[in-house]
Amino acid sequence: MNRFENRVRLVMVFSLMSLIFSQEISAQNLVNGAQYYAWNVKGTVVYSDTNTASEILDSLAFGTKVQVTDASYPKVIRNFQVESDKDQIDYSLKGHWVKISAEDVEGYVFDGELSKRLPLELPENKRPEREDDYLERTLGEGVVTEKKEPLGTEPNIYYRWIKDIKFADGSYIHWVNIEGCDMGEFFISGANINQVYFMFTAFHYMRAGVYYVDTGSIVRLKNIAGSRLEFTYSEESNGNYITTKEDGKVVFGGGLCG
Repeated sequence: MNRFENRVRLVMVFSLMSLIFSQEISAQNLVNGAQYYAWNVKGTVVYSDTNTASEILDSLAFGTKVQVTDASYPKVIRNFQVESDKDQIDYSLKGHWVKISAEDVEGYVFDGELSKRLPLELPENKRPEREDDYLERTLGEGVVTEKKEPLGTEPNIYYRWIKDIKFADGSYIHWVNIEGCDMGEFFISGANINQVYFMFTAFHYMRAGVYYVDTGSIVRLKNIAGSRLEFTYSEESNGNYITTKEDGKVVFGGGLCG
């Protein structure tokens, strides 16, 4: 084998390793026998086997307690199609199948829909629990720091107000207010991009209400800009996004004016 063939072979090996890594990077290390919660507001579908063509056994309601019975049977990659605006974007979350038992059903689900974190409150006909209220309820009070920064020049000076809340587990909230517009960024420690997606859609969901023009739906993917996923707006917010920062943290956020 000559030097060129060696180089081609090496590139192919690294390309394959990169593909495998990118597929498995969002997979969770679930623990057999441990309890988790279903976080898909549209229902976590339970299948009879590790493929979506198999029989659908049930759809678990948001917040259902789930026990993992086998987190490695088998290690099959699962692509979960993300809903996009007008079905124009083909984007999938990548994770694994996991065997679970819940209530009176046992079968296979997408591991990204499960989290150890307590579910947020989703009252009927009301806005879902706010992100800051949820984190304070489940983690306790965080450490708050505030500051204001002047913008512009006299006589047209105005201020940017910044409020940071840091929690004991590393989760944080970063608020910025400029001229009546609030922009928030939220980081939930330990959550990978799959879990963040389901948490994000839950925080922007309203059951049987009018929070969205398309009642009972979820925010939909409208654009991909590098690692930034941008979503459709709700009636009360804009600029909804999920992104992976340079330090590897997966965060989500959006704005509210008025």
